[in-house]
Amino acid sequence: MSDGLRQDLPSLMDERALVAAMLRQEAALAQAQAELRLMASSDAQSIINTCKVDLFDVPHILRESLLAASAASEPPVIKSLRESVRLFNPVAAKAVYRVGQSADLLSNALALVTHDVLTQMASDIQALRELPAAADVCLAWERVHYVAERALRLQFKPTPDHAAWPMADVQQHAARALGLAPAFSEGSEDWMSLGCELGVFTLCVQRMSAQAQVLRAPLWVAQWLTELSTHTIRPLDARDFWRAQWPLWSTLALTAARSLRELATGFKA
Repeated sequence: MSDGLRQDLPSLMDERALVAAMLRQEAALAQAQAELRLMASSDAQSIINTCKVDLFDVPHILRESLLAASAASEPPVIKSLRESVRLFNPVAAKAVYRVGQSADLLSNALALVTHDVLTQMASDIQALRELPAAADVCLAWERVHYVAERALRLQFKPTPDHAAWPMADVQQHAARALGLAPAFSEGSEDWMSLGCELGVFTLCVQRMSAQAQVLRAPLWVAQWLTELSTHTIRPLDARDFWRAQWPLWSTLALTAARSLRELATGFKA
């Protein structure tokens, strides 16, 4: 990853990144189905080749997502993907979105973009490892890392039409391709723990650097926990995800990442 991209933390967790994460899932699932002979390799390749965020109108997908009636309806990004695949391979278009449900698409995308941000934070934390004054920050980071390994997992629930499929195998193959472990339970408690640890980590970093926004972190953690306890990490209403869960979580995660980046950059200077 280039230094220029490394510095652009918001791009790792904006709407475009989230839509890209949804497409990454569909590409990984198509590949998994091909590997397990549940889909023709040529059809899988048609889907994979189309799962590129540059081919999609992200603002339009976002607007349609905000208007979606519920998570039970087909997500706008899937509708756009199916229409795009159909232009080149009508047969493959029928195989789009055969695995997983709307809640999976959203919560898995959140896990993927969060993992990307934490990967950048892991790189930035190296600048503080040798500093005795940063011991509390490094310890708080270890707790974030430990909880993240439990929270950032992928889950794909079977649809009624494919209940007899080897879903555990599909999930294993797709999760491996995406660089995360599969989950076999919803794990909302793990997400709450991760939110709390990110809040504590942010406080530690900001206390060390005397950043002015130090008192904001607890508020964002409280808002996230309230939202999560009301709707769980697997949203029953897609609008709640886009209007509340996603803005709150991205703000919390990016605040942690920015605070660490500023601290690490200051010590490098």
